[in-house]
Amino acid sequence: MNRKSITVWSAIAVAILITISAAALTSTEAIKQRQKAMEGVRDGMMALGAIAKKEKPFDAEVVAFNATLIADNLTQAAELFPAGSDQGEVQTWAKSNIWESTDHFEELLENARQAAIEMQSVKEADAFPPALGKLGNTCKSCHDMYRLPKN
Repeated sequence: MNRKSITVWSAIAVAILITISAAALTSTEAIKQRQKAMEGVRDGMMALGAIAKKEKPFDAEVVAFNATLIADNLTQAAELFPAGSDQGEVQTWAKSNIWESTDHFEELLENARQAAIEMQSVKEADAFPPALGKLGNTCKSCHDMYRLPKN
């Protein structure tokens, strides 16, 4: 092999390694960002749960704020499941079937987002439990199918 061939093959090898490293970084960053978005959803649900458990009084402004927080984070999360982000340098609880059933996963995620949007308009305490139930059930249906349990 002559020097020119070695240089060409070396350049190809470096390009491949850079591409693989960039893909891993993208995957890892997607995992980190979606976990952060889901933590925002969790935080909003915890605040709403405190109202449901009567640990906090019903307050339409608090409900609207947390429902908006949830909807916004679900909107962000919807963009954070690119192909290949089922693995990375950090733990993910996303099941691999997300990428096998993308349309169904996206439908469930959108259902949860819509339930959060609907909850933003809850102004009366009597309307709160059914709206929270709907939101909780949409989240649960997605978790049951597409999320690994955290141990």
